[in-house]
Amino acid sequence: MPSAPAPLRSRQSSARPASIDAARAFARCEVLTDMDQARAPWSELEACAIATPYQSFAFLNAWLATIGRARRVTPFIVVARDDSGRVSAVLPFARMRVGPLHVAEFLGGKDANFNMGLFHPDLSVSAVDVVDLLRRAALGAPRIAGFNLLNQPAQWQDFVNPMTSAGGAPSPSSGYKTGLSSDYAAWLGAHYSREAHKKLRKKAQRLNAIGPVRHCIARDAAEAREVLSAYAAQKKARMRELGLAGSFDASHNSAFLAQASDAGLIELHALYCGERIVAAFGGLARADRFCGMFISYDGGDPEIARCSPGELLLNEVVAHLIQRRFATFDLGVGEARYKAHCCEIEEPLFDMFVATTFVGRGLGPFLHAMRRAKRLVKQSPVVWGLIGRLRRRIG
Repeated sequence: MPSAPAPLRSRQSSARPASIDAARAFARCEVLTDMDQARAPWSELEACAIATPYQSFAFLNAWLATIGRARRVTPFIVVARDDSGRVSAVLPFARMRVGPLHVAEFLGGKDANFNMGLFHPDLSVSAVDVVDLLRRAALGAPRIAGFNLLNQPAQWQDFVNPMTSAGGAPSPSSGYKTGLSSDYAAWLGAHYSREAHKKLRKKAQRLNAIGPVRHCIARDAAEAREVLSAYAAQKKARMRELGLAGSFDASHNSAFLAQASDAGLIELHALYCGERIVAAFGGLARADRFCGMFISYDGGDPEIARCSPGELLLNEVVAHLIQRRFATFDLGVGEARYKAHCCEIEEPLFDMFVATTFVGRGLGPFLHAMRRAKRLVKQSPVVWGLIGRLRRRIG
């Protein structure tokens, strides 16, 4: 993780001591366990905060009503207000069980690629201020042993994450993103050699010979259901191939994506070959950044799979985003070969654990050791490849 940056300074009053600003910014703190109660303060801050789309109220409310409900997740929303009553921070947590203890984690689970709190952009806070806010929140009911906060970006679109100053350790995996130029041909030339581009064109021609190829964006509920149905089938097939079929909850995942799509949160793309969807993609946007949430392709037909339909669809998505003047496109968290052509920037993430009880102090080092071991495994191609082969054999 990069070294801790200096405390954020208020654009309006940077000369004031950070401790005074923070005391005013976090003058009041409350914990809400009901999303309806959290809606008003959350929406107030969401209108001005620089945050990822994964922490929008609508996205996490849809997740909680589907996947979260199936997992019996309890919201633990920390709301901080300044001395004038203005909302200064909203930390969208959930109360989770780790063995016999309860800890707070970010809402959204693995379905939220990036995790951040929502902070007022004029805040001036230090590590001490952030940790103090968390410990004050833990004093209320229900009690928790600590905050286990994973996959946090050190900064988001040039906004320094206030949590960064509170320390932590590198996450097992990084995020991967690309800067979008104003011209698709220039972007393509920067990411593909002439030979690679030639191979991609041949794959597109080969796929078009099987059936007319077209890129579509779902414009209504019927089209969205068609794309999501194709994604679910392709995803299940891929998980079976990897020996991970038991880790994919198809019904609740589909319910969440359908609800988020109906609410206009997720934009769905599809690559058709004739009348058949051979690749599906979903993402969500906030400001000038578009976040890829999932991608799948039809691997059941060898003739289609060898045409790399997923890669062809990603290039169509990038061309479309450049046309709409997005500045950044990411493909989420985790290493994958298909990200190499699209994403030239590795985005470091960090994890942190803040103990709030005596017992929690013992849990923190254990969780840190587990994440460190996971990072070492993922950073070793030999070990990670061996685990993949074992999963496939067991599956």
